[in-house]
Amino acid sequence: MHLIGEIKSATGFEGNKLFCKYSVRCGHKWQLIAGKASGETYEENKDECDDAAQWDHPFDLHYLAKSIRGWPKFLVEVWTADADGRYSIGGYGCGTVPFEAGQQTIQIHCWRPKAQGFFKELASSLLGIKPELKYKDIIMSSADRFGFETESTGVVEIEVGVITKDFGVHGVNLQPN
Repeated sequence: MHLIGEIKSATGFEGNKLFCKYSVRCGHKWQLIAGKASGETYEENKDECDDAAQWDHPFDLHYLAKSIRGWPKFLVEVWTADADGRYSIGGYGCGTVPFEAGQQTIQIHCWRPKAQGFFKELASSLLGIKPELKYKDIIMSSADRFGFETESTGVVEIEVGVITKDFGVHGVNLQPN
């Protein structure tokens, strides 16, 4: 499978400047043949008119799959900087690569942990200190987040071209009926 595309943009996040750390995670039956499965966009000033940061950061990944189990997912971390240059987490998110071949758009709705307690909420609002995840694996599993208080933050848009090869030869039909 070949994934070619761009980490396009982010909307709805706080702060004046944004950048995104991303990685593509797969199961153990998937092998990355070419490309880099993780990276970071450059820092972009938000456009005041439409509250968006436009990155257009390219990626080109080529995988060998021995099973469809462990289908690739994009994990994103958006970081924001306020007017004083302080960085804090803007949001975490996870989006599955579409099963259908062709050009697709993935919209990843991001969230971050909510500050717990009066003093931490006060520090969050006055100083811009936002709680961060210690273990990032919680991003991939919604079951692990059960009972975990979060707040919605923004949306990251990824455009990806999915090229599949020889799935049909092995009896795998990924096209809709």
